[in-house]
Amino acid sequence: MMKTSQSLFVTLFAGALALSGCMEKDVYAGSQVETEKTYNDFNFSTVAASTSLEVSYLNDGVEANVYFELYDENPVILEDYRYVKRDDVTPLYAAYTDENGVFKGTVNLPAYLSKVYIYTPAFFAQTLIEAEMVNGAIVASDDAVGEEVATRTVTATDEAHDSYMVSTASDVPDAYKNDTRWKTWLGSYDKYKNGEVQYKYTGTDLIPTNVKDLYGIHQSVINISTTCPDGYRSYSDLYVNEEAEVAITFLGQNTCWNSSLGYYYYKDGEKPASINAANVIMLFPNTQDGLWTNDKTAASKTAGIDRNTTVQLYYYPNIASGSQEGKTTKFPAGYRIGLVLACNAWSNYIVQNNGNTKRNVRSKYRAATSEGLSVDANGNNWNEPRTAAYKYGESIMISFEDYVTDENFSDVVVTLKSNPVDAITDIPVVDPESKKTTATTLKGMYAFEDLWPDNGDFDMNDVMVRKKQTKVFDSDNKIYSESILLKTFQNYAINANGLAIKIKGGVSKLKGVDITGTKEKEGAVNTRATTEFAQEEDGEDLILLLSDDVNSEMGTEYIVTLNYSDDRTIEIVDEVIPFLYGKVEEGDDDTTDSGTSTRANQITRWEVHISTDAPTSKADLSYFNTGSDKSDLENGVYYVNSSIYPFAFFLSGASETDLSKLLDPANESTPIDELYKDYTKWVESSGASSTSWYK
Repeated sequence: MMKTSQSLFVTLFAGALALSGCMEKDVYAGSQVETEKTYNDFNFSTVAASTSLEVSYLNDGVEANVYFELYDENPVILEDYRYVKRDDVTPLYAAYTDENGVFKGTVNLPAYLSKVYIYTPAFFAQTLIEAEMVNGAIVASDDAVGEEVATRTVTATDEAHDSYMVSTASDVPDAYKNDTRWKTWLGSYDKYKNGEVQYKYTGTDLIPTNVKDLYGIHQSVINISTTCPDGYRSYSDLYVNEEAEVAITFLGQNTCWNSSLGYYYYKDGEKPASINAANVIMLFPNTQDGLWTNDKTAASKTAGIDRNTTVQLYYYPNIASGSQEGKTTKFPAGYRIGLVLACNAWSNYIVQNNGNTKRNVRSKYRAATSEGLSVDANGNNWNEPRTAAYKYGESIMISFEDYVTDENFSDVVVTLKSNPVDAITDIPVVDPESKKTTATTLKGMYAFEDLWPDNGDFDMNDVMVRKKQTKVFDSDNKIYSESILLKTFQNYAINANGLAIKIKGGVSKLKGVDITGTKEKEGAVNTRATTEFAQEEDGEDLILLLSDDVNSEMGTEYIVTLNYSDDRTIEIVDEVIPFLYGKVEEGDDDTTDSGTSTRANQITRWEVHISTDAPTSKADLSYFNTGSDKSDLENGVYYVNSSIYPFAFFLSGASETDLSKLLDPANESTPIDELYKDYTKWVESSGASSTSWYK
């Protein structure tokens, strides 16, 4: 866009004012616009830079990296006894804690934040933590959830309790009366401590050495707030291909039910006809560890097992005849080992603080690793797997679904280790690449007026761009790549505005850039590839020209993927800043005395950036300090005027829903302060108050 074309534009379209919000006669000339005074020194920033963020999970009974997401609104809905993740919200930030469960760093977050919600999909950590922004700092901890956090999980009781899978008392509920009693041959458990086992494994060979990795890999494979991927659901009786010792380690649970876990075994090809014919041996009488995230206070009163409790399994060659004679820790080659979860079978059950006794639901549901041995709440055989199993390193992970509601297969999670470590086969192996996490966060919306340096109508909708960021990183917060997602939204400008981005320092830190532009039109998706986008080096910055006419590609989402050349962590903030540009002007092809052409140095263009971003080296500087522009180029002040309106700004944390008023055709040519009542207060306070004016 050349200056001469701007004047021509205004002249040609002065009689068609109703068609555009960007014509000179539409300029909002209220009392706020004072063209004679110096520039408004407020930078219109909506970002609270360098916010101190501390997130800690110190009461989950384990030491492990915890993946978490930060939201400005509650991302889950509590349905009776479980959290359901909303799919209509996007986090503002995502990262892992260190292996001790603590994250400390400084991040750039929206200035409007006063309360945040920290969510994790990890089954072993507090699902939701609420925290306040205080003096530029957020401290979120799982000991601040209004619960009594026990220093040790197992809880003593005044009376004895037992598993209905063992008990023959008259008060056994109907759901368990017809079950064959499980054998307690491994040893005794404390009925006054909610079933704490007295036969814990005290050796070393069968203890997982990579337990922190196991918690991490489970977060990558299974998200507790979504259904378990079909690829991991399986019938997973464990085939012993050589004589081996075997132990099970309890990693944890996240359920309101107090279930019992048992094991059985059989010679390959001789699977029991039913779970009642399987000769089940009690493994863990009560799988409630007291850390159910919905109500730790209620759960802790019924807890009977500590996380990372290990029990070694025994093989009884004469079990069919009811004899323990010949018992051994060695399982013969050619046998299969199965596990079964008996739903809510422990007699001391959770009653929530609100008096909710639905925790006492008794059901015939049994989740077994063998095909055909699981049964539903009515005692009918299930025709699909109720467990998820996979191998990672030396350990086999097994996750149970304890009912039929959420299908997240993380209600009870255990791991198995054998000696020799390769004695168990037929389990899918998780690729180490699965440790990489992909997270998409909402950065905000950019809004531009396209008549700079002249005043527009300041409805701030001439070009609107939503920015999201997708990062691929691991539990050490090392980033492998990130993608910037820029989506344009319908506007009412007539000008042919080009859209570009500046990647600060991108020339030196990147080993490659991939770009696609995707637009869905009439049911089809049209895609442009990397080679169709112009790239420029501007000092240390990389400039990418995404479109020379946003109007012609409105609704396109441009995906810019950045591949890094060195190790980077998630705390490093990348500056990827959109800006508008107009038609390029080319000067005369002057030639120096040495005969070198300087034509490239004569190429300039019209550019509009947010006020905190400098123009590129190709911007035509003669536009500055003309029209309404009050820039101070010598002091690095760009794109400012003397009014309460910017020529462009970035609204951190804003979505298209937040800015629906700007996108509403009925509000075309209405200045932004008339649509958002607290806008003026925000500007007049230089951003100190009314920070949530656009939310």
